[in-house]
Amino acid sequence: MFSFINTLKRLISNQQEAPSSQPTYSNEQLLQWATGCMLEGLPDEFYEARVRCECSVNEEGQQTVNISHEFKLTEESEYSKFSPPDDLYATNCIEQILTGKKWKYAAIIFNPQTTRFEWK
Repeated sequence: MFSFINTLKRLISNQQEAPSSQPTYSNEQLLQWATGCMLEGLPDEFYEARVRCECSVNEEGQQTVNISHEFKLTEESEYSKFSPPDDLYATNCIEQILTGKKWKYAAIIFNPQTTRFEWK
C-alpha cells in the first residue's frame, strides 16, 4: 500500500508541475521507472521478470490490452504470476515508449542486472 501511495503522489506531483502538453521522457528513463515499480512486487532474489502487453482490436474497433506480470525464481523454473504494487504503471510506460507506433505485442524483460524492451 505504501508504494502505491508513493506512485500516486509522484503522478500527482508530475501532473501539477507539467505544462499543458505531456512531458517527454527517454525510453531508458521510462524502462527504469517501470522496472523499479515492479521490483517492489517481486521476491528479493529472482532470475527474471517481465510484463507483457498484447494489444488487440475487437470487431467494434475498440482496442484492448491484456497485461501479464510474471517472474522466474531460477533459470529452469516456469513463469509464475506476481502483482506489482501498481499494476498499470509499467503498462503506461510501455504505451509512452510506443506512442505513435502500431503494435500488437510489447514486453519489458529484466533481471537484477539488465533490462530489455521488445515489441512487434
